[in-house]
Amino acid sequence: MGNVGLLFTFLLLMGTLWLGMTRINMRLENNWPLIYDIALVVYLNTWDLILNPYVVYVAVVCALLIRFEFLNERIVFFVKVVEIIALTHIGWCLLSTLLKLF
Repeated sequence: MGNVGLLFTFLLLMGTLWLGMTRINMRLENNWPLIYDIALVVYLNTWDLILNPYVVYVAVVCALLIRFEFLNERIVFFVKVVEIIALTHIGWCLLSTLLKLF
């Protein structure tokens, strides 16, 4: 992983922290989580064996469910909790990758 990968990992870690902290209070119709998920899938396909694909796709499916489905408030809260757990795991993997490179 070169300088571009290191920068992309750092930016994705900052995006993960931002999304994890603001997801509970964020409007459901917000498109920023989908842009983050596109970047996450690009990162997953570019650098193998850093992120668990199952966890990444759980986060993507949760973001799509929140954005495009009209769900009950309890189900939306449960999906948000699952997404935050997935984002916590993704953030931990990205942070450990950054710490290994330094």
